[in-house]
Amino acid sequence: MTIRKQTGGSLLELAVMGTVIGVLAAVFLNHMLRYQEVAEKTVMEATLINMRTGLKWRMAELMAEDRLRELGAVAGENPIDWLAAPPSNYLGRLDNPEPDSLPRGNWYYDNGRRELVYLPDRARHLRPGPDGEKRIRFHVTARTQAGKNGGPARVEGVTLSPLIPYDWPVF
Repeated sequence: MTIRKQTGGSLLELAVMGTVIGVLAAVFLNHMLRYQEVAEKTVMEATLINMRTGLKWRMAELMAEDRLRELGAVAGENPIDWLAAPPSNYLGRLDNPEPDSLPRGNWYYDNGRRELVYLPDRARHLRPGPDGEKRIRFHVTARTQAGKNGGPARVEGVTLSPLIPYDWPVF
């Protein structure tokens, strides 16, 4: 009688190996999606920092040229105009846009509302605003101080801030 050595695996071993590989792939995919969302949030916030820096340069330009009375008009400007070049994911100035019809992962400026809007692509962890929308809206506002002796209010500065604070806790 000859004894034959088993050279292959059993069907049970194959099933166990397939299950382990499937679980590892699911964990890896979940982490990869999270890191993609972190990357998108980081790029969005870096673009926002660049716009705020552009705003500071714009205000400095008005100060240097002794045109501070024009500071209030900056509140009506499109923040993208303060950048040297618009980001590659900027859709432009839009009139009455339907956010659901626009591609995700892009910026646009809503002419009617005078708002800069970012539509996140990977927003699994972004908590929707009170309107239920998963979009982040920014508004340029002028900070004013009451005028002396009952005179008109004076613009002291301009800020770019979220219209509704957003909560995007990726980690």
